[in-house]
Amino acid sequence: MQTPELVELSLSSLRGGLHDFLITYVALMCKLSMYPSYIPMC
Repeated sequence: MQTPELVELSLSSLRGGLHDFLITYVALMCKLSMYPSYIPMC
């Protein structure tokens, strides 16, 4: 039994997790500087 609020909550938390993952990934790539031309935003 899933209420719309529950679905909305899980979707939003999933988006937040993805966002955090992307930020961490970009930060790691910038720190390692393995692909400086690959990530122009650095």
